[in-house]
Amino acid sequence: MKSAATLTNQWQQELSAAVSAAHEAGVAIRADFGERQVTSRKGRYDIQLRADLVAQRTILRHLSQRFPHYGVVSEEGMQDTWEHSRMTWVVDPLDGTNNFGYGIAHCAVAITLFDAETPVLSVVVDPITGREFTAIAGPSRNRPTRVPTAVGHATVALVTDYSEEGRVTGRRIEDVLSQNCKRVTTMWAPALDLALVSAGALDAMVSRNASLLDVCAGIFLVQTAGGCVLGTDGRPLRLEKSLHRGAVSFVAAGTEELALDLLDLAFSAPGW
Repeated sequence: MKSAATLTNQWQQELSAAVSAAHEAGVAIRADFGERQVTSRKGRYDIQLRADLVAQRTILRHLSQRFPHYGVVSEEGMQDTWEHSRMTWVVDPLDGTNNFGYGIAHCAVAITLFDAETPVLSVVVDPITGREFTAIAGPSRNRPTRVPTAVGHATVALVTDYSEEGRVTGRRIEDVLSQNCKRVTTMWAPALDLALVSAGALDAMVSRNASLLDVCAGIFLVQTAGGCVLGTDGRPLRLEKSLHRGAVSFVAAGTEELALDLLDLAFSAPGW
């Protein structure tokens, strides 16, 4: 049996590399903040910027030099390699691309490492402010004290998919949440939203039909910090690599009570 110290230290080299890669990517793209240098359009509502590609190249170069035998899944053209390696980096090089292009400082670089099915670390770095959020598998330390927040006092982030149906349903969910919560934000940067939930800066996030790549780093942050992430069945979400095979819907909150209340509200919206 591995000791607590061994479990904590096992992934430190990988964590250090991921943190360095994320910050390096942030430096590489910072000068493009507010510049809409579109390289591709992903349907009607989503885009790829030059900054996405620059960040991805920077991260992959850094990680491949340190861990050449690890697999990589990344958002820009590298999403068919989930099953190729036991050790798999999952990279969202620029979470909140539209925000970045319009000069809205709500975006992030997100990196997760999976050992087979299990996440072992995650990093979310804000390339504009330099804020850094990290989590690593092992004994929990320095978890923030969770002050219960009533749903009526909660500030909640909402993220849905980019489909037409998703946007319509998202507006219905937002309407229900707005009638019952203090504030609802729709900033379309789920990794950073979840990082803020993990730190207690946001009370919760409701997500419908997300891609695992977009949310795995943030979910791991919330769970490791002692927060609650519930699937649509009302049970704690088991974060596994195989979730990439379908859309991921969940509620993440600082406490289980708030997560359950928000799940009930989201389910009451027509179309969920």
